[in-house]
Amino acid sequence: GRRAGTRGEPTWAKADEGVWCYGLDAAALAATTARARSKGLFRDAAFVHPKTLNYELPTRGAPEIAIAGRSNVGKSTLVGALLGDRKLARTSKTPGCTTSVNFFSVGGPAARASCFVVDLPGVGHARRSKDERSAFGAASAAYLANREKHVLREALVLCDARRGPCADLLDAFAALRVSHRVVLTKADLATPADVASALSATRDRLAAAKHACLLPVVHVVSAKTGAGVAALRAHIAANLTDEDATPD
Repeated sequence: GRRAGTRGEPTWAKADEGVWCYGLDAAALAATTARARSKGLFRDAAFVHPKTLNYELPTRGAPEIAIAGRSNVGKSTLVGALLGDRKLARTSKTPGCTTSVNFFSVGGPAARASCFVVDLPGVGHARRSKDERSAFGAASAAYLANREKHVLREALVLCDARRGPCADLLDAFAALRVSHRVVLTKADLATPADVASALSATRDRLAAAKHACLLPVVHVVSAKTGAGVAALRAHIAANLTDEDATPD
């Protein structure tokens, strides 16, 4: 059931470590993700070289979760943490090193993977030329716009917890009508006031009709300390295994 504030309005409630839900039953959400966590979905992860896929998208119909964010939010580091291998996703001291749509198979090689994690190119980093940044945006947009919804279950939109939701990225996902949720990264560097401000900004977006594809669940994580990573992994698993990870 819906949680309500003192005046009957929805409110944020904590469902797990680093997991905040808006207008949802936090206990039910926690139970759902606990079941998914027990299944241990994220095993045997591997990078899928484009040649393995004949330089095309996977065609088996295995579910996918996309991960997007600006080039300085620690995206590749978080991908590695989620998949249990920090060296799996390429990391660099220079933000923006992911330059193509990268697939990671989970549960076995690409031919029999149970799902894929899709690392989308980082966007908006000043060290890359404007044309390159546009190309990265185009690559991500082409994937997001053309992937069937039963395959692309949702996208995680990574935003620096100290700066809050990235309006441009969220607007783009809303325009493409792709189900997505906000993941606040670098929680180890953020203050409680930073997180509260980010939740407030997300709440305002949830209230706007054009953001109907924005899920009312926000994750606050730190790839450096591991805080919130296991809970985020469980939520992804719940979605990929058709558990209802955002109950009404």
